[in-house]
Amino acid sequence: MSWNIGRGPASFFIAYICLMWISNSVGVNSLTSTERSTSRHESNWAVLVSTSRFWLNYRHIVNTMSIYHVVKRLGIPDSNIILMIPDDMACNARNPLPAQLFNNESHLLDVYGQDVEVDYRGYEVTVSNFLQVLTGRHDSNVPRSKRLISDASSNVLVYLSGHGGNEFIKFNDVEELLAQDLADALAQMAEKGRYRELLMIVETCEAATLLQRVSAPNVITIASSQKEQQSLSFKSDPELGLSLIDRFTYQTLAFFESIDIKSMATLADLFGTYSYEFMQSHFSYRMTNATRRPRDVKLTNFWGSVADVRTTTDRGPQDNMYHGDAQLGRYMAAYVEEDGPWDIDCMLLQADMPNEPKTLLKNFRSTSSPSGWGVRNQEAIYAWSGFVALCCLALYIIIATHAWSIHKGSCGYGYIRQDEPLGWNVAALPDVSPYYPDSCGICFEIKCYPSTFTDGYGQVLRRHATF
Repeated sequence: MSWNIGRGPASFFIAYICLMWISNSVGVNSLTSTERSTSRHESNWAVLVSTSRFWLNYRHIVNTMSIYHVVKRLGIPDSNIILMIPDDMACNARNPLPAQLFNNESHLLDVYGQDVEVDYRGYEVTVSNFLQVLTGRHDSNVPRSKRLISDASSNVLVYLSGHGGNEFIKFNDVEELLAQDLADALAQMAEKGRYRELLMIVETCEAATLLQRVSAPNVITIASSQKEQQSLSFKSDPELGLSLIDRFTYQTLAFFESIDIKSMATLADLFGTYSYEFMQSHFSYRMTNATRRPRDVKLTNFWGSVADVRTTTDRGPQDNMYHGDAQLGRYMAAYVEEDGPWDIDCMLLQADMPNEPKTLLKNFRSTSSPSGWGVRNQEAIYAWSGFVALCCLALYIIIATHAWSIHKGSCGYGYIRQDEPLGWNVAALPDVSPYYPDSCGICFEIKCYPSTFTDGYGQVLRRHATF
């Protein structure tokens, strides 16, 4: 049997498919070149640490919990947040407002909330565990939820709040994290490709000294105070009998109240709000070998994240919470955005809604996307069509150039013509010899069992020799 294909309809059809795929691929590349050059920040992480225990350090845990709610609101999910809290202030026996934490004396926002996932608590908050989170050097029994699984495409936010001094910050009031240990951990992260850019914020006394030894590339550090300066508290609550928050963190939260995931605000904008008159300390920042300046760094590059999820109009319990100052309408204002019709995956539409799927599908096809009709959907379609086209092209080349390819086996000695030297008694099966890894098949001599029989057409066949 010989397949001789020349310039028939099949060859023109296959060539047409290939040309269509090539032209569509070029169109997609030109359409999405701008979009691809802009990072979506789909793998951002946050490591948020309070290093102080005991009731009198209430504010340090509130600092960290307040930052936790900001990054969650801006899109970083709990799966990408490592939260380290050394003491359960909400359930402390001295707390007159059990199961609640507040950063303002008006008590309008419970920062402990109903949806908080603490990864390290109590005596798990140690220097060793913190450094292991950064470097990824965990014991094998540490669960995935307690690991920073970032990569070279991740922007990482690290926030520390606690008591500190010259080149150290205290953990659990029993040990210290030293400036050199922190610098070494960040250098390991850079060496192992665990971040693209890293933003570290330290809220403690003499915070700048803890960061002064950092030399890892593409690290931005922000310190709440300079050497021999204190990081002061704010918002004393007579009912609780202590301070609720630190001034530097409060000033940071006040700025983020007007920030959403679409914001174009930069680090320079944030720095412009820090006031010595309010904080009673001088903040500082360093950009170690960074390729960008503060005015080039969008805050949402670190504080937010974008994920391909489907949202609804339902609002969660955190959407109605506010910072606590009624006159300012604080940073927990709701922000829920629905997907555009071009982002709806029609495969996810419910089959038990007889009218909605057709309507949504019609809208999906007729609505224009900001970057053209369904760019991501088109890319998937073109990718699959390209794969099919290449398979067709490969099959066409094989059939058109080798008329006997279907019957020749893997190396050309399968079902061969009788007039070829080897005859019909040798065949190469399409396997691979374990002794010859580069071979295309093992050759066998095929012999028939001697017999005489009648086939289905009534013809008598004798099989007494090798074919």
